[in-house]
Amino acid sequence: MEPGIPVVIISGPVGVGKSAVGGKLGEILETAMTPHTYIDFDHLRYTYPRPMGDAWGNTLAFRNLKDVWANCAAAGSLNLIISSVVEDWSFIDDVQRAIPDSDIVTFQLSAGVSTLQSRVRKREIGSGLDWHVNRAAELAEILAADDVPCDHSLNTENRSVIEIAQEIADQVQWRLV
Repeated sequence: MEPGIPVVIISGPVGVGKSAVGGKLGEILETAMTPHTYIDFDHLRYTYPRPMGDAWGNTLAFRNLKDVWANCAAAGSLNLIISSVVEDWSFIDDVQRAIPDSDIVTFQLSAGVSTLQSRVRKREIGSGLDWHVNRAAELAEILAADDVPCDHSLNTENRSVIEIAQEIADQVQWRLV
């Protein structure tokens, strides 16, 4: 029986480095000539106005995920990397519905609240800064719970993006040509 599509989900609170690690993981796979697609889940939901009853844009994002993955797979992609905050199992269920033959592995990135908030302050500007600083602390607490989807935990304190991405790359059974 053919193994499913490896879907690596990189989760963690605001400021932990999900997008940076996902992008670097994509570069590692490209260097290894491993067919893949990297999606920052937030980009699938950025629209205004968001549909009624879909405050975070997840319903729209999962519809987009299904279509984007179908297009990428048709173009030859065999592996998928998604960066997103994953607070509960419904996110995993929704990915499974969007990509029915997926084998999902979640990597939960973490760092201390002061580190997260410092990183956020370096990257955010304008009116969203306070919200992101507060959300980093809130998510750090939520994602530390035992019932949050997590196959592998990786602390990002004092570690380079390349080191973290390489560790993820080494722990996944990627599909090759």
